[in-house]
Amino acid sequence: MGTMAEPAEDKELAMLKEHVAQLGQHFDTVHIFVTRVSPKEGGTINANWGDGNWYARYGQVHNWFIRQDAISRREALEQE
Repeated sequence: MGTMAEPAEDKELAMLKEHVAQLGQHFDTVHIFVTRVSPKEGGTINANWGDGNWYARYGQVHNWFIRQDAISRREALEQE
C-alpha cells in the first residue's frame, strides 16, 4: 500500500490486520501476503501484514521458497 492510503486501501489493511489478529489467537505466528490487479495504479498492488516472532515468520517463508524452488526445478528436469 502507498504512503497516502486511499479509503479502500485503509479498509483492506484493516481487514488484513483483523484476520491476522484472529488467526494469531490460534497460532504462534501469522503472516498474510495479498495481491490484486489495480487498473487505477496501472498494475498489481500488494500488501502484507503479520504478527508473532519475525524470525520464525521469515524462516518459514524462506523454507517454503527453497522447497518450492526445488520442486519447480525437479519438475522442469522431469519434463526434459
